[in-house]
Amino acid sequence: MLFLWTTTKHGKIWLDGEGFKQIVSKRLPKSYYCQEIAFVGEKNLINIHITAPETSTHEQKAFFEKKFFNIFNPSGISTQVIWLNVAPQDNPSFTPIWMLPFFWAGVAATFAALINLGFKGILWSFFALIVGYVISWILLTEDGQKKISSLTKRIWR
Repeated sequence: MLFLWTTTKHGKIWLDGEGFKQIVSKRLPKSYYCQEIAFVGEKNLINIHITAPETSTHEQKAFFEKKFFNIFNPSGISTQVIWLNVAPQDNPSFTPIWMLPFFWAGVAATFAALINLGFKGILWSFFALIVGYVISWILLTEDGQKKISSLTKRIWR
């Protein structure tokens, strides 16, 4: 997402929100997670929403607040860090896959498919899954549209 920072006589200055999120995420340990970045252009303020583990201390949070202040302040951007305490089991990025209900639903579906369809039926289903994905990728994504466009240009030459 692009944020409008300011308008000058030479034009508008836009900031990349995803770029800000990457700058923040690279400087956080694995137990912390940058949920969201919001920018208020009128105030030159970036709001950083960080999920912290329940075990994080006030000193650790103050350290990161100062760190992000030192990164963005030379550019004239103020920072405000909003801390979110989320239990590890509630955050999918910290939850092992076997603790997710979708994993066990997939295991049960695979077992039922093996019993009802047999190995050959599962292979055909997997083939249909791949074909469906490729067709939807071609029709729905920008990269797929580019491939179609380049292919039709080659055909018409």
